[in-house]
Amino acid sequence: MFYKLRFTPLLVILVFFADAALAAKEVPVEDFFKRSGFSNFQLSPDGTHLAAITPINNRRNIAVIDLETRKAKAITGVKERDISGFFWANNDRILYYMDKDGNESFGIFAINKDGSRPKVLIEPAETQIRGGSRIVRSASVINSLKEEPEYVLVSVPRIYQDTVIQDVAKMNIFSGRSSIVERNPGTISGWITNYTGEVVGAVGTVDGENEVLFRKSPEDEWTKLIKFEDATGGFYPSWISKDASRMYISSNVTPDGETRDKAAIYRYDLENNEIGELIFEHDVVDVSGVMGSQVSDDIVAVTYNAEKPGMHYVDDRWADILEPVEAAFPGMIVTPSSITDDEKLMVITVWSSTRPAIYYLFDVEDRQMEELAAAYDWLDEEDLGEMQPVWIEARDGLKLPGYLTLPPGSDGRNLPMVVNPHGGPRARDTYGFRPDVQLMANRGYAVLQVNFRGSTGYGQEFDKAGWRRWGLEMQDDITDAVRWAVDQGIADPDRVCIYGGSYGGYAAMAGITFTPELYQCAINYVGVTDIALLFETMPTPWKRFLPSMKKQIGDPDKEADMMRDRSPINHVDKIQVPLLMAYGLQDPRVVIDHALNLEKELKKHEVDYELIIERKEGHGFVRFENQVEFYSKLIAFLDEHLKKPGESVAAAN
Repeated sequence: MFYKLRFTPLLVILVFFADAALAAKEVPVEDFFKRSGFSNFQLSPDGTHLAAITPINNRRNIAVIDLETRKAKAITGVKERDISGFFWANNDRILYYMDKDGNESFGIFAINKDGSRPKVLIEPAETQIRGGSRIVRSASVINSLKEEPEYVLVSVPRIYQDTVIQDVAKMNIFSGRSSIVERNPGTISGWITNYTGEVVGAVGTVDGENEVLFRKSPEDEWTKLIKFEDATGGFYPSWISKDASRMYISSNVTPDGETRDKAAIYRYDLENNEIGELIFEHDVVDVSGVMGSQVSDDIVAVTYNAEKPGMHYVDDRWADILEPVEAAFPGMIVTPSSITDDEKLMVITVWSSTRPAIYYLFDVEDRQMEELAAAYDWLDEEDLGEMQPVWIEARDGLKLPGYLTLPPGSDGRNLPMVVNPHGGPRARDTYGFRPDVQLMANRGYAVLQVNFRGSTGYGQEFDKAGWRRWGLEMQDDITDAVRWAVDQGIADPDRVCIYGGSYGGYAAMAGITFTPELYQCAINYVGVTDIALLFETMPTPWKRFLPSMKKQIGDPDKEADMMRDRSPINHVDKIQVPLLMAYGLQDPRVVIDHALNLEKELKKHEVDYELIIERKEGHGFVRFENQVEFYSKLIAFLDEHLKKPGESVAAAN
């Protein structure tokens, strides 16, 4: 079946929107970070309105579009901090989240779709420090209670012993009044509810092991479905039916009890507590995502993230609906990102590494699509670099997946290069549009991202290969990736910089202390510099995961010498190249002492460095003006230390 595609942008009225920047070969830094006119579209449950993020005062705010009149109205006007997320609680009221200056203690706010009846439902907590740790107290909605539209179920924080745990409360979305419906015994890290909002499942950690619990109703006793250590088998729920009688799981255990390396989607028999039919598996990556239908009360597709994101349909009707849409956008990723309760209207997001999100309104019955808006519509695809999947062999033979982004129009030879290790480290790089990567590519730099051992998503063995290997094989993988790029003729060995955030910042510091000959400069963005300090100051909610962190990183009580040896702060004397650093004062994860203590050592050893500290930022910069300042300095820093005299973007291309 063919679709009628109408590409006329949705007409809206918001007089304060800025005009799109004119296309330029060298794109201004601001253009990679300024907010799009509309993004993150969400349909109201009844499909009469759309809500979206819109920039006001260079902050992420919310606008609502009436789909009958096609007029938009900005309903929030926050000035200090961006709205981090929102959703429709019912057909008239929207709930959204904000914290205070990046401290990650998120509160919940509410407002009607016409801008009336604004209310702070749960005030974001002020930053508090106890015993050197930030007390992070964040609230979130876990069920919108379709049958009680004036209420939601929320996960609310409570200080318990030396950590923070989450209870479940029922909250009125107009008054904010709430009552506890499930009290956390101190071991639960996540709650699972059925369609009506009853708490029927939980995921927790006991003595360093993970547990999955289930009960048919709140009146029943909990049943332990499984208990397992990290990356040693086990499963987690991915979807549950409305009546909580059927479940699908992402499992590293097969029906016969054998352990499998890569997680796959299985049915789970809740009546007999048995793993059932295999639904989908992938030979390269773990599979954990499913897309469910309220109408059919079953899953309709399985999602996965290999070299690029993919979708496997398990419902023929949904395949019939969405496969022609995918065919209409060859080479692009097509994702249903919002849907009405009756599933007759969808928002479809279409994107690639060089085409940020384009949003379409899709009428399922008429099979018609209408363009709503395009994020970063001022960017020209010709000025961006395609992110290419690559596989790199480490020195011990382990295959490392990664991504290489070359400058647009480049022949890919003898380029200045930035290697960009990801944070986590138990995370991974994925395909997609990254403003910082595209900025560097636009300025003539090759950008190499490698999923070093210890990255997640590639099976348990790949994950465990990085345990307790900070500064060792994990760092060797990054080194080997750089040498691969040099051997391939892609990177000029005399013009390589390492840049990363969080754990990636640690890797940047480890790179210039453990392999100083490899790099000409380094950029440490909110990075760990002292492993023992990470343990001493970890956010309070992390403390219940301390046994797992000790297994994955090391034990600061028993292995203090090892941690000192692998901490870059103790090897500053080896640094031979300039260093740029940036930190947020409110960061609860990597506290500012990582920067300040390192700075003392840098001064002592007369290392060339610059340190940026933003007082109203946390673990990464969110404010537009701070992003522009940091990335402008990043580009100037790279140009100073990697570019040849007189070299420009045009010359690099």
